[in-house]
Amino acid sequence: MSGPGRLALVVGSGDLVPQAIAAARDAGWEVRVLALHPREDLAAEQPFQIKVSRPDQVLREIRRFKATHVCAVGAMHMSDRERESFAQFAGEQQPESKGDGKLSQLGSALLRMLGLPFIGVHEIVADLLAPEGPFGAVPIEGDLLRTAEFAVSTARKAGALDLGQALVVAGGRVIATEDIGGTDELLMRCRVYRDRGLIGDGHGYIVLGKTSKPDQPLHIDLPAVGIRTVELAREAGISAIAIEAGRTLVIGRAEMVAAADAAGIALIGFAIPNG
Repeated sequence: MSGPGRLALVVGSGDLVPQAIAAARDAGWEVRVLALHPREDLAAEQPFQIKVSRPDQVLREIRRFKATHVCAVGAMHMSDRERESFAQFAGEQQPESKGDGKLSQLGSALLRMLGLPFIGVHEIVADLLAPEGPFGAVPIEGDLLRTAEFAVSTARKAGALDLGQALVVAGGRVIATEDIGGTDELLMRCRVYRDRGLIGDGHGYIVLGKTSKPDQPLHIDLPAVGIRTVELAREAGISAIAIEAGRTLVIGRAEMVAAADAAGIALIGFAIPNG
C-alpha cells in the first residue's frame, strides 16, 4: 500500500471502529467518517450519515472529500429494501441473491465507479488477522480438533449459499447457523438449546466455526471475533472457536485470548483456500 492520503472510512457498528479511526490518524491519514448507523460515540467526528437508499449521495460525499482511498470497518446491517436499492444502483438487475456476499461484490462495484482503491482495515490496524494453528493456552486435539475442522469446513459450505459466516456444530452435526441476527444471536440461541438439554451432556464437543465466504474480497466484510464472542461462547457451553486463518479479524486479541483461556475455550485458525 502506498503512503497515507485522504481516507474515506465507511463505518458500521462494533468496537473496532474508534480503534480504526485513531490508528488511521496516527498513521498520518486525513479521515472522513461516513456512518451506516447512528453512533453517539462518533459525534465528534461529525460523520456523514449514509442512506443506503441513496448511494449516489455517498459517492458524492467521497468525491467532495477528495478521498484517495476507501476503507470499510464494523458490522453493516441493511434492511431488505435497502439491499434492493443498493443492488439496483450498482446495476444488478438479476433476481438472484442480495445476501451479504452479493452486497460485498456490489460494494466493490460502487468503488469501481469512483476509481479509488479499497483497503482493508487490517492494513490500518496491525495484528488483526487470525494466525494459523492454536493461539490460546487451551489444547486442541483428538475429537475436539476433528470437530473444529468439521466446523470450519462446513461454515465455508454454508457461506457458498450466502448464508451467515458462522455456524455451531456438536460432534459431527450442525446444530445452528448464523442468520440475519449475526453471530451473537447464533450463540444466544445455542445457550437456549443447551439450557433445554438439546446440546451438550454427551452430545459431543460444541464448536463455533467462522469463515469468510468463497471468493470474498479481503477488504470487505471479513468475519470477526472478539471478547464478546468468547463471553457468549462460554455461556453456550462451547469448547472451541475455530476460525479461518488470515481472513478473520481478531479484535482485541490479548483480551480475547485471556478470556478464552480463563473459560477453557480452545482457539484455532485454519488455512482455507479462498474459492
